[in-house]
This record gives sequence, structure tokens and C-alpha cells, in this order.
Amino acid sequence: MSFKKNDQELVRSIILDHYENPQNFINENKINKLKNYVSCNISSPSCIDNLTAHVDIKNNKICDIKISGIGCAISTSSTDIMCNLLIGKSISNARKIITNYLNMIDNKPYDESILDELFCFANVNKQANRINCAKVGIKAIKNALEKYENSKRK
Repeated sequence: MSFKKNDQELVRSIILDHYENPQNFINENKINKLKNYVSCNISSPSCIDNLTAHVDIKNNKICDIKISGIGCAISTSSTDIMCNLLIGKSISNARKIITNYLNMIDNKPYDESILDELFCFANVNKQANRINCAKVGIKAIKNALEKYENSKRK
């Protein structure tokens, strides 16, 4: 997606849409129906964000990601956008996207061309109290991928 970095109205619109209408979040009572998903929970040390990523992987390709738990607008929307971006990708490609996103949040060099709508969070690092929010769900996904890879090494 191409849009101007400083188009704050569009940025707010994208964030709000993924917060109010997340495509990849499921109710807690449906988690037991997720067979063969690798799950990982991360909670924020600074707020109520507590998200669990449930990742379905076949042949090193991400087939589906579901998220459960509670999150603020930043954690919910960033995680939902990340899910949309990662579904259908190889684990190595997903790792590259996640690393670039986390680098952006940490104000380190990154490749914005692979982040699509995640670029909405480019200015989060200017708000110290929102940095954890922007990372919590993404760390859950990252850890679920690592858990999957570690299980395959055994």
C-alpha cells in the first residue's frame, strides 16, 4: 500500500478500522477448536495488553494466525495488520517482516517497502508509553514461530 507518511487522517483510519474490526481475533471460547496451532502468550508489563498468538504452519508456511486476548487500539490493530501480512508467507519471510517492523518501532534502520499498512506505526517510537503496545502481539507471533521451529529441531 502506498500512502504519504504524514497523512495522519489515513493512518488513524487504518488503525481504527483494524481495532474496531479485527479480522484475525477470536473469542476465548473458540480456542479449543484450533487444532495443530502453535500458541504463545505475551502480556505487556506496562498496561492491560495480554495477547496470545495461535499460528497454523504447514511445510514452513504460515497458513493462518488467530489472536485472542485483550489489547488497546495500538496492540490490536498492529497485531491484526501483521497477521494479514504474514498469512501465506514462509517462516523466513515472516521473520524478515517482523524484524523490520520491530526495527521501525525501535527507531532502527528498516525496509519500509515490506511493511505495507504496518507503516502506520512509524511514529509510535515517539510515544514511549506506546512502544510496548506496538510490540506485544507481534512478539507473541514471533515467539510462536520460534516455538514451532524449535519443535521441529527435536
